[in-house]
Amino acid sequence: MASQRTLYEVLGVNAQTTTEEIRAAFRRLARERHPDRFQGSARAAAEKAFQEITEAYNVLSDPAQRSRYDRQLDSSNKETLTDPKEIAKALLGRALSSMKSGQHGLADEAFVQAIAHDPQSAKAHHLYGMFLAQQPARLDEALRQLDQAAKIDPNNPKILLDASRLFAKANMLQRALRFAQTAARFLPDDESAQSWLRQVQGLSGREGRS
Repeated sequence: MASQRTLYEVLGVNAQTTTEEIRAAFRRLARERHPDRFQGSARAAAEKAFQEITEAYNVLSDPAQRSRYDRQLDSSNKETLTDPKEIAKALLGRALSSMKSGQHGLADEAFVQAIAHDPQSAKAHHLYGMFLAQQPARLDEALRQLDQAAKIDPNNPKILLDASRLFAKANMLQRALRFAQTAARFLPDDESAQSWLRQVQGLSGREGRS
């Protein structure tokens, strides 16, 4: 089931956001995505996005319309989001939207909830791990998420390569090498994967000689 973005997600905010914060989000998006800043086919896409942003703002900035929309949204969620995997997909979309808008606290919360609803989602573990990897203090958590993603989907070269790079960053070179070797077997003609394998082999070799 495809998950359509809510008006809150269009503006990169959440249902608890104040009216003033909604206005601020709209002003920022209006500056960033105004059609006058684009040309050609990009302008057409910008016009569509700008229309969506404006429509979302018009509803959410009006207390009466927002209240009515919230009731409709709640009713829709109760009807359509009963499958935990579908809920997880919606939460994952919310996490990515929050990341893009710089709301890292909301993104973290949505990632955790997505994994709670679908613990076997390799994609959720993978994306959460990459999100955590951007925060040096949370490298250990990021490694656990990437490791879990690789266990769930051991044939996914993208996950394997990202796991390899992150374990190498943590100086866990033997783990990094195993991930790189497996990824390279899946991508025998991919120069990037093969180059990374050679790089990790070199690092592991130097570690063994030290």
